[in-house]
Amino acid sequence: MPRRRSQQQVLFVLDDSSEDVDPVDPEPRRREQRGRPLDRSARRRRAALLVGLAAGLGVLGTAAAVVVTRDGAAQDDALETLRSSEGGIFDLAYAPRAEWSVDRDEGEPFTVGDLLVIPGRSGTVGYDLGSGDERWRLDDLTRQVCAADQEGVEGTPEASAFVCLGQGEEAPTARLVSVDGAVVAEVEVDPRRGEAVTGPGGTVLQATRDETGVVVRSVDVRTGTVAWERRLTVKEDAQGPLCATEGDAVRAVYRTGTVEVHGCGVLSYLTPGGLVVDEPSAMVQVTALGNGSYLRSSGTAVAGPAEAVSADGTVLWRNEGLVLGEGARDLMAPHLVLLDQGETLLAVHRDGTTAWTAPVAARQVLVRGADVVLVQTVDRETVALDATTGEERWRRAAGPVSGAVSYRVTGTFTDGFSALLVVPTAPGTSSVTALDLATGDVRWTQEHTGDPYELVAGGGRLLRIDEAQVTAFG
Repeated sequence: MPRRRSQQQVLFVLDDSSEDVDPVDPEPRRREQRGRPLDRSARRRRAALLVGLAAGLGVLGTAAAVVVTRDGAAQDDALETLRSSEGGIFDLAYAPRAEWSVDRDEGEPFTVGDLLVIPGRSGTVGYDLGSGDERWRLDDLTRQVCAADQEGVEGTPEASAFVCLGQGEEAPTARLVSVDGAVVAEVEVDPRRGEAVTGPGGTVLQATRDETGVVVRSVDVRTGTVAWERRLTVKEDAQGPLCATEGDAVRAVYRTGTVEVHGCGVLSYLTPGGLVVDEPSAMVQVTALGNGSYLRSSGTAVAGPAEAVSADGTVLWRNEGLVLGEGARDLMAPHLVLLDQGETLLAVHRDGTTAWTAPVAARQVLVRGADVVLVQTVDRETVALDATTGEERWRRAAGPVSGAVSYRVTGTFTDGFSALLVVPTAPGTSSVTALDLATGDVRWTQEHTGDPYELVAGGGRLLRIDEAQVTAFG
């Protein structure tokens, strides 16, 4: 879950009636069973997409049999796809309404599968994302920092366990907790090895500086053993803000697919298995491409060279441009590296071959869909480009210009058919608008006051996480 940036509360103007109304066809329709919000037509469309995906993998016969004979199973597969998607929301055809709320208890909430977990001051609690009902409570796990790794924990099914670290303890304890609320394993973390943070695959990461340099290691919480340990390069004459503010401190952090270690004189990127990918002399960003290679660039703020490197640091290909961020992503979308080259947008496959170029001055990626890539231009226009060819599908002009806010889209979500965009329109006010990805037509829009960063996607649901509560919409 991303961190919230203020203590303001989002006030939703929502339809609290028991039935939803289609703004085009005012005939009301009934909601599906709570936790399964797709209507039948949407289920069929999503099932068809799943069949298409299966066909690409050469298993059309099996997938088609599942879709025809087990419509419920196809819907479950679609829900799991959206749960795993960045910004995935299940069914955006109709404006959402609040369905349930729970107290935060000062914890940092996160989702894993169909579960909302809140590690608070009075214990760690798991709530059902569909109903908001409490599934389990661990009273002994107070003031924990927990994180789920969607890559899965070795020895357990994917997204079936998460790691919690006790805070304020002289020797913190790391625990592996299953989604049914059982503590599967626990290990006491040696504080002499550095600050402990949750890592990938049910591990804890630690980095420390000793008399000969910097060492980072990964501890498997399930077994209590050291999974790997690496000594890193230290630049002895290093200077900079980290040296002035952090001194000898070093810290490890895990971002999807990459372990980063930083401190004075240290900047290293490693694979989840502990191989050193890069130790750059300049401040660059290394991110996992998802195919075993990594993208090394100046990040998403400054244009410059972008290189794909293998796990051993070998340069595989190189291009120029400002790397644009992911945005919301449909898992069926093609994997493309999108580079802002000023007046053109370059799309590159992960193997370095050019997919397409488009004469669009794109500055932000909003949604990566199976059929279109949705971007915002330097003129704040919303443009849909064909995901395969780069050809323009449709374009929406920006609204009235105001110097009060940047109008940069602060939140993006998708259900595969619609794009949900959160845009500040004035200080303390945002619009939330759903656009049809195929046509650009507005499905619905709402005005909200408060912090737009409180709106997040979790487990296929739209959630509002403010300082006091978590509210689920459906």
